[in-house]
Amino acid sequence: MSGIVVAKFGGSLLRDGGGYITLAGEVEKLLSGGRRVTVTVSAMKGVTDELIEIVEKPVGWEPRLKRIMERYYSAARAAVTSEREATSLLGELSRLFDELFKLVWAVKVIGEVTPHARAAIVSFGERLSAAVAAATLRSQGIEAVWLDGREAGIVAEGDPWEATVDYKLSERLVRSKLLPLLEHRVVPVVTGFVAGTREGRTVLLGRGGSDYTATLLARFLGAEEVILYTDVPGVMSADPRRIPEARVIPRLSIAEAMELALLGAKRMHPKTFEPILDVDVTVRITMPGAEEATVVTREGGPPPLKAVVATEGLAVVTVTGGGLVGRIGVASKVTGIAAVNGVNILAIMQPITETRISLVVRRDDAERLARALEEGLRGLISGVDVSEASAVSVVGDGLRESRVAGHLVERAAALGGVESILWAPGSPILMALVRPGEEWETARLLHAEVLERWGTGSP
Repeated sequence: MSGIVVAKFGGSLLRDGGGYITLAGEVEKLLSGGRRVTVTVSAMKGVTDELIEIVEKPVGWEPRLKRIMERYYSAARAAVTSEREATSLLGELSRLFDELFKLVWAVKVIGEVTPHARAAIVSFGERLSAAVAAATLRSQGIEAVWLDGREAGIVAEGDPWEATVDYKLSERLVRSKLLPLLEHRVVPVVTGFVAGTREGRTVLLGRGGSDYTATLLARFLGAEEVILYTDVPGVMSADPRRIPEARVIPRLSIAEAMELALLGAKRMHPKTFEPILDVDVTVRITMPGAEEATVVTREGGPPPLKAVVATEGLAVVTVTGGGLVGRIGVASKVTGIAAVNGVNILAIMQPITETRISLVVRRDDAERLARALEEGLRGLISGVDVSEASAVSVVGDGLRESRVAGHLVERAAALGGVESILWAPGSPILMALVRPGEEWETARLLHAEVLERWGTGSP
């Protein structure tokens, strides 16, 4: 079946009933163009955070849940114009909230929450949202049904908060459940973020998982396009709140988009583009009614340098000592100590003399890692140093060329505050470590001196 598009609507759009009306309008445009549409929705803005807080601190949970309940009821009353659909939806919301109240009450009584119970409770933001979205579509004369990720056939195992998707089984189930609906011009509205185990238990795909759900569905359904609707008209070349000169990037390659997702740009799930690496699917990131958009394809397009991203709250943990020199496997031992202690390494640096190894980590993890390294490398090192840092990263496929990378290294090195520069041959990302507090000035200068220059021609 051709002409399938997966349209994802994020929580930044679904703030109230007006957001669901906008959703219905965009879906109607796609359908009128002959497309077959699958919709993926996030929870209403702020609801996921509130549910997580209720799970972690259930004291006073009942009025907090009632506030969430009133938000969805209010959105339903504003968005669903058909009296029959409104009555049906209010009954559906009542059933879902009854189930949610019972789960949270059980957590409060028992005094602890299992990982699967936590996932089940947090999933209700998306489930309630999907119910409102489907009813809004039906009230506009569009046939629609809502399914949570389990019912749609997305199967995942492992960590209930960030489960690993079984691609082969999920593809078979998703196609068997959704293609018949699409063939009959019914719009499936699928919860983002939510999946199920083989036994039917609720698991989640990690924060920001609705984008990931959209590309998973696109892969499984053989869709032509994914549209990620958000509150800005595309991926920006920098954070416009800090760098007003930032502009929408017209085109990105999947490799560039993956790097930006990993850096936290647009709050996209790090795995958003993983499902479509080996299939021909276009991703369009835009806002409803906007003419501008960022289009993501395998090949991408000019300019060679696309975006500057500043990352705060980092630290560099450095181990030094003659015992590191010439010792096979010492780098593996260092990274192993980090893994055992639950510390994610963002970057690693080591001179050819092997006298030191520096690890870039989140600042909150630095002291814990330093203590573990002191203990684990006793007798091999003379000391462990921890220094706070920020990072400014430049992303673009042009960095795969040594000429472009060399120019950027020269530019970055000339800026005050840059303490080290990391780049690997063939990599589409270059990272400069800077002193805390200087990241935004460095980002602004790189945005002006490098992106704009490369965007209009050679240096």
